[in-house]
Amino acid sequence: MTKSWILGLALSGLSLTVYAEQYPAVLDWSQRTTLSTPVSGVVKTRPVVPGDRITAGQVLLTLDQRPFETRLRDATAQVHKEKLRRDEAKRELERTQSLYERTVIAVHDLQLQEIATASAQADYASAQARLDAARLALEYSRLRAPYGGRVLATPVQVGETVVNRDQVTPMIVLGRDRPMVAQASLDVEKLAGLKNGLPARVQVGGHRYDGHVIQIAADSGNPAKYRVRVGFEADDDTLQAGQAAHVEFQR
Repeated sequence: MTKSWILGLALSGLSLTVYAEQYPAVLDWSQRTTLSTPVSGVVKTRPVVPGDRITAGQVLLTLDQRPFETRLRDATAQVHKEKLRRDEAKRELERTQSLYERTVIAVHDLQLQEIATASAQADYASAQARLDAARLALEYSRLRAPYGGRVLATPVQVGETVVNRDQVTPMIVLGRDRPMVAQASLDVEKLAGLKNGLPARVQVGGHRYDGHVIQIAADSGNPAKYRVRVGFEADDDTLQAGQAAHVEFQR
C-alpha cells in the first residue's frame, strides 16, 4: 500500500482504517470465577462437566435439599407460633391499658404487660429473621451461574460432603468467553496512541475478529512491558484460553 494511494483515497473522501504491525498475543477468558456456596451439605446433582457452555442463572450444582427444606418448615412453624404469642400479648396490653385508665390496676402492672408485649414482638422478629435465613440457605443450596460462559473445572463430585463453615470448598470454575480476550505484551515505546476503546483486530489461525482495547496495565513481572488486553466477540466454541493469537491496533 503506497502513500500516494492512501492520499488518493483521502482526497476522494473515502475513509481508510489503517492497522499497524501485528503483535503476538495469548487468548484469555474475560473473567474467571471459582464458585461455591456459603452453606454445607451433600452434593446431590452436578449436571455440568468441563467444556459445557452454560447460560446465566443456570443451575450448576445442587446440594441435598432435605435438610434445608426441614429447617424452612421448622422456621415457618416458629413464625406462626410467635405471631400468635405476639398478637395475644397485644390484646392483653389493650385490656391492661383499659384497666389502668379505669384505675383498676397500678402503673406497675401496666409496665409489666408493656415489657411482655415488647418481648413477644422481639421473639416474633427473631423468628421471622430465622425464616428469612432458612429461605436464603435453601436458595444458596443451588449453585447458579452468575454469567454465561464455559465450565472449566468441577472440583467436587456427586455424593461428596462439603463443609463450608471455616473454609469455602471450590465447586465449579467458570470462564466468561463473551467477550473473549487477547492479551499482548508490549514495550513501552509501542504504546504510543493506544488507549481504552481503540479499535483492534485479533487473528487466531485463519480467522480475524474485530474488537477494541479494554485494558492497558503495567506488567508486574516485567517493568519494561505493558499488558494490553483486547476484547472481541466470537461465536466460536473452539476458542480456548492459552491459544496463540496476534493483535493489530488501529493507528
